[in-house]
Amino acid sequence: MANDATFIEPAMLDEIDETARQSTPSAALLAIGGSRAVTAVVEEFYTRLLADPVTAPYFRAVEVDTLKRHQVLMLVKVLGGPDRYTGRDLQTAHAGLGITPEVYARVCLYLLTVMHDFKVPMDILVAANQVLVNVQGQIVTAVSGGDGQ
Repeated sequence: MANDATFIEPAMLDEIDETARQSTPSAALLAIGGSRAVTAVVEEFYTRLLADPVTAPYFRAVEVDTLKRHQVLMLVKVLGGPDRYTGRDLQTAHAGLGITPEVYARVCLYLLTVMHDFKVPMDILVAANQVLVNVQGQIVTAVSGGDGQ
């Protein structure tokens, strides 16, 4: 799957995929097409988030390309690929954003829908959903009814 994304270096993607090919736990990453497929998913995911009037305000004061890069590296790790993520932990990164359960659910639905649209196998979608459920407490910091940033 070709990708023209400028937010992550092609050499890093090549290195991730080469490492993944040498590692048994990376079967999910390779099954969806490797790190370039993840990059394409992330690009579409952020296109949808930024077009949504409910989720877009959460990204006003951030460098979106940096977020995309972090998202690619996190998804690669979740899919069994090499851990190249060096950013803040999820709780620290999302502190103070006022993310409600409803907004979190909306973002998760976007991610899973994009993954489905990119023909990610159902077993991987189910596993990704479980990760999203498991990390919700680190990301949701506001009660229902908040309006974001």
